[in-house]
Amino acid sequence: MAPASLTGLPLELLVHLIATYLPTKDFGALRLSNKYLERVLFDTFAKEFFTKKQFMLSTASLQTLVSISRHGAFNKTLRYVIIGLESFDTTDLSSLFSTMSPAQYNAFQKGSADQFALSSSGRDRALLTEAFRNLQNLDTVGIRDYEASGRVRDDDRWRSYGAPSISQEIGFNLHTGSATFASQAFLLLMQALVDADHPVSAIETILRTRNAGHIAGLKDSAFFLGSPNPKMDVVLGGLRQLLLTLNPSDGLRDSRLDAELHSTCLELFLLRCSFLEHLRMNFYKPLQYSPSWVLERLCKTPDLLPVIRRLDLGMLTIMPDVLIKVISKFAATLRHVSLWKVELQWDDATQWKDFDDRYDPWPRVLKDLAMTMSLTNISLGCLSQRDRTDYIGYFEVKFSGGKIAQAYSGDKRVWMPLLLDQLVVERPKPPSDLSDLDEDADEDEE
Repeated sequence: MAPASLTGLPLELLVHLIATYLPTKDFGALRLSNKYLERVLFDTFAKEFFTKKQFMLSTASLQTLVSISRHGAFNKTLRYVIIGLESFDTTDLSSLFSTMSPAQYNAFQKGSADQFALSSSGRDRALLTEAFRNLQNLDTVGIRDYEASGRVRDDDRWRSYGAPSISQEIGFNLHTGSATFASQAFLLLMQALVDADHPVSAIETILRTRNAGHIAGLKDSAFFLGSPNPKMDVVLGGLRQLLLTLNPSDGLRDSRLDAELHSTCLELFLLRCSFLEHLRMNFYKPLQYSPSWVLERLCKTPDLLPVIRRLDLGMLTIMPDVLIKVISKFAATLRHVSLWKVELQWDDATQWKDFDDRYDPWPRVLKDLAMTMSLTNISLGCLSQRDRTDYIGYFEVKFSGGKIAQAYSGDKRVWMPLLLDQLVVERPKPPSDLSDLDEDADEDEE
């Protein structure tokens, strides 16, 4: 009897019972042990490691992307390219310089010069253009400023190619929280897609930086299109899904000036996304009034998103009337609405008060939306409202079922009564001493 060997195993057992559970290093060693294993495991290897990849804006990282795009097999499997926002910006790093060794400091200076030259010369755009042109099945591009969960086999974080080596050389992780850098990266991706004449169905901008020094999100300038370009229309016309994290300017929001202002870059960008079906707009909640201003501007833009089917709004403070207005804008085609971490702002209008003269807009807003729209799906989570009738407080809106978020679909005549019956507004206890208002409000929110 011939001795048992891995090459004698059925392919299903080899892939699903052995290769699937090996750490990446061991899986690579198994593939290289002989030509037969390398051949039969190639599809599994390519699907896991070369379907979705993340790169940073450095010469070494982008050249690796180009090399992958030139590979006869990987240029067909790579469908999703992410650009990480690792930056050599020194704004938050000056305090670290005193602790760096000469070798670490030299490595940082070299990386910083490389990133500056890459951008200044337009080399980053050229490399991305070549890669996008070569990737036959590229379907999604995006940018991120955080480390996502990695592969299960390694229990590691998902990081940009080249970033871990740089962190090891300089002694710390690079900065990723610049709204300016994020906006430049988004515009760079759009330009490269246009140069490559390669439309994609999805663009995803997922930014999560939340700290005192930085506000995650794209500035309006990220959506600047310049002079009319037929290739840009092809790229924007191919979009079906657009996920955005926005950092709107806190500048002009005076209603007296609004009619005289030129259209924002975001408005003009969305106007050319004629076939967009899914739009997500997440904001930075403490900006408060800027998101409402952006959404009101979109409500006034004619012929916007004519086939939109899903609208996600998240992390913003908004007036009830504006929320209804923006969803009503797309009522003809809209089927799915998602509201996540949305806070309704206080207003004096009596229609938002209940029989006890309390400000409770959420039940009426949800009922109004469901009764007037042809919605078949609604997703809700982490809802709240701000009441100023007696004092400033944040009221958390929950569902009595105890779940943080619930999704409803099907006949709204069935799920809407259930939804409203489960809605509970948790009111903070009024402070006995108004001088302690801020402290108590913080504790309630926390």
